[in-house]
Amino acid sequence: MSAPPLTHHEILGLVGPFARAGRQVDLGATQRQERRIAFRPLDHPATDGLPALRESLLLESFGTGTCRLTRTLARLDDGLRATVQVLGPDPELLYEQVQSVPASRQFSHGEGYAIARSYQLTATSAALPSVDVVLERAEVRLDGLRLGMSLSPVKGVAAELLLEPASAESWDLPQDLLAVLGWNWARMVESREGWRSKLRLRGGAARRTTGAERALEQVARHLALTLAEPPARFHERWRGARWRVALRRALPLLTVVGSMIAAPLLPREPILRKPGLVTLLFQIPIALIALSFAVQEMAQFEIPPLPRRRAAKSWRRARSP
Repeated sequence: MSAPPLTHHEILGLVGPFARAGRQVDLGATQRQERRIAFRPLDHPATDGLPALRESLLLESFGTGTCRLTRTLARLDDGLRATVQVLGPDPELLYEQVQSVPASRQFSHGEGYAIARSYQLTATSAALPSVDVVLERAEVRLDGLRLGMSLSPVKGVAAELLLEPASAESWDLPQDLLAVLGWNWARMVESREGWRSKLRLRGGAARRTTGAERALEQVARHLALTLAEPPARFHERWRGARWRVALRRALPLLTVVGSMIAAPLLPREPILRKPGLVTLLFQIPIALIALSFAVQEMAQFEIPPLPRRRAAKSWRRARSP
């Protein structure tokens, strides 16, 4: 059964720590039936590293002694938003915990891009008030495109990436646009929403968060620079990496071809006289299979398209007359 609506007495008890910190309840946005208490937004002026921000707080009481506090920061210039969320029984402690995450960690920008990061705070120990700051999702704003990243709390699961147009413009992007950044980046697959990809993240929550934060800065700079230049420049700068990506995509097919080549050679007498060579031939298919499992994409038996220099002057598709 759902918990009953918040009573006036409950609201007074929950908002006490916020009132002492100078935060006022937004009665118009508060929903007693849903047990949600909203606070009036607080505007922060621009600083050297951050634009002007609007801070909003939402406290949810589940009627079980547990509350959830969500802080939302929105850039006033473009509306880019980032959140911090935490669960716990003590509203005062929850407020202190979300305020311990500086806005400078949630927002960053560079030439041609802006990044917003949203975090989930998780308790490090039931006996201690300290929390781990775990990246949950992020967004990169670019000129005409948005890159979204979603992280799973499950260890070993790759982060999901979605690159989508910010307007009705049509884009012609290569499948290896992100994969050239390294082995941890998968090729892009076009979908109805845009282009989907994956990013491998290793380790526990803290290590995955650090890796994702570094990857966001890397991919934001890469996309901002690449999309600002003609497609031909991308091929010139990343020619070697593009060929390595093509080889990586060909690994499943090479596994089959390697097995077909090695199998007929094994019974031959000259080969059998060289034990080291026999061992090597046996290991070739195994090594290729291991490499196939190490890539981010689902294994596909394909001849990947060869990297080519594009003659188009822009990544945007020309509109039909």
